[in-house]
Amino acid sequence: MPLPRKHSAFLAGLVLVTGATLGAGLWPESSPAGADPAACARQLSAPPGDAGTSLASEFEVLSWNLQKASQTDWRRDLASLGEGIELTFLQEATTEAAIADVLPGRAGTAFAPGYESENLHTGVMTLSQVAPLVECDLQSMEPWLGTPKAMAVTQYPLTGRDERLLAINIHAVNFALGLEDYQGQLAQLDALLNSHGGPAVVAGDFNTWRQARQLALLELMQRHGLRGLDFEPDHRSTFLGQAVDHIFIRGLEASAPRAVPVTSSDHNPLLVSLRLP
Repeated sequence: MPLPRKHSAFLAGLVLVTGATLGAGLWPESSPAGADPAACARQLSAPPGDAGTSLASEFEVLSWNLQKASQTDWRRDLASLGEGIELTFLQEATTEAAIADVLPGRAGTAFAPGYESENLHTGVMTLSQVAPLVECDLQSMEPWLGTPKAMAVTQYPLTGRDERLLAINIHAVNFALGLEDYQGQLAQLDALLNSHGGPAVVAGDFNTWRQARQLALLELMQRHGLRGLDFEPDHRSTFLGQAVDHIFIRGLEASAPRAVPVTSSDHNPLLVSLRLP
């Protein structure tokens, strides 16, 4: 199976950089950007304000890397897959694509900016049927490219319950040789999960194309009581034999998790029905 174009380019560039840049000692240092994870964590643990409309005890989740809305028919597929979905996690979303017009009527639209160019503004976007109580955005820098990867953090009221739902939409650091920068982004995630003891959904493109990344991610999730969903048949997009897209849950029961093959992105979307016990 041919490698996705973006990963093929990465590997080709990595060979050049490893042979020249690292040898010259010019590998750029990473530097965090975006909001303060500690400030976001404090918001999550603060007493809630007026809740307004709340999420029902049963809801559906869609998680999908849109590949910058660059492929034909992404609008058709998003409209079809996202119809009636209460929580939609999109990675490589773009402001230029007018995604909210494809899924109208969402009370909450959280956008955490990532890579930007003169003509393109990308990031992660969380669309929700109800407005979030808390919304904050975090960034982590790609050490090789010097561009940000984004994380959108939202928290929602739940019908008939004092506890709230934490929803984290993440596009993980990709272009790094070691684990240091990847673990730096996981440390942000760790701080957020420490601040919220209730039900949680963490989903997105985790770029777990290496076993060491998979293990680091699983260790963090297990420590916080989150479990990854299994997909059978597993049509999730892979790189180097590893699935890169995941949905993790805590305090929720899952039914009918599925990965849907599409040609409108280099990632296949994930869907699942969730229920509070």
